[in-house]
Amino acid sequence: MHLYYGAVDLLRLIALSVGGSVIFAGIVLGARAARGAGGRARAARQIGEHAALGLDFFVGATLLNLAINPTWTALATTAITIVVRKLLTFSLGLPRREAGQEPPTGPGTVARRPGS
Repeated sequence: MHLYYGAVDLLRLIALSVGGSVIFAGIVLGARAARGAGGRARAARQIGEHAALGLDFFVGATLLNLAINPTWTALATTAITIVVRKLLTFSLGLPRREAGQEPPTGPGTVARRPGS
C-alpha cells in the first residue's frame, strides 16, 4: 500500500510540473506573439489556451491528491481548481461567440440553416 501512495504522489507531482511548464510556455509564446498588429489578441489567446491546458493538468493533480488524501480541504481544492478551469474556458469562448465565429450550443438552442 505504501508503494501505491508513493506512485500516485509521483504522478501528482509530474502533473503539477507539466501543468506549470505548459503555462510558462504559454506566457513565453504569448509574449513573442504580441509583436505586430493584433498582437494583444494573439497573445491573450495564446496565454489563455496554454493556461487552460495547464489547468487541466492541475485538475488531474488535485484529483490524484483527493484519491490519496480524502479530506474536505482536498475536496475544496479540487472543486476550486475545476471552477477556475471552467471559468477560463468560458471566458476564452465568449469573444468567439460574440463575433459570430462559433454558433451557440447547448440545451435550448435551435440549429438553423444558413440564410434562414
